[in-house]
Amino acid sequence: MRSLYNRFEHLVHELGKFGAIGAIAFVVNFGVFNAYIAAAPSKQIFAKVVSTVVATCVAYVGNRYWTYKDRDKIDRHREMIFFFLINGVAAVIEVMFVFISKYGLGQDGTLAMNVASYVFGMPLGMLFRLYCYRTFVFPEGTVEEPEVIPAAATTPLYPTAAPTNGHANATAHAHQRPVPETAGR
Repeated sequence: MRSLYNRFEHLVHELGKFGAIGAIAFVVNFGVFNAYIAAAPSKQIFAKVVSTVVATCVAYVGNRYWTYKDRDKIDRHREMIFFFLINGVAAVIEVMFVFISKYGLGQDGTLAMNVASYVFGMPLGMLFRLYCYRTFVFPEGTVEEPEVIPAAATTPLYPTAAPTNGHANATAHAHQRPVPETAGR
């Protein structure tokens, strides 16, 4: 059992951090969504969009600086574009369930909106986010092996001997051939 845990320990820690940030983002999303519905009861779709955008900003900061802080940092602008694009797709997944509940099923009460959003929409959006964050936004760094150049490849083929006079030195350098490139380079 211990060897199984050791094998997946990094994944367990990552999921724990991802879950903690997700829980914080959930509280933010839930609070903003329900506060907006209380203020404007007929604006459930807009409330869902606003709450998701605010929670996405919270999630980005948490995931970038805690969950995936040890991952290779790709260009920050590219990372943010991917992050917000992926969260945009996940938001569409969540809003779709609110839309179906309101317009497809005719259920637009607060309980129905919360069930549609947080029981159906958010779990599917979360699975989509987890996969995409790991794959596209915060990819694991690839460790490149340094190029190993054999000592013989860096040594001249025809080393010059100690010159006996100025003329011999010039002749030795004139006849010295450059080192050919190795096949691996």
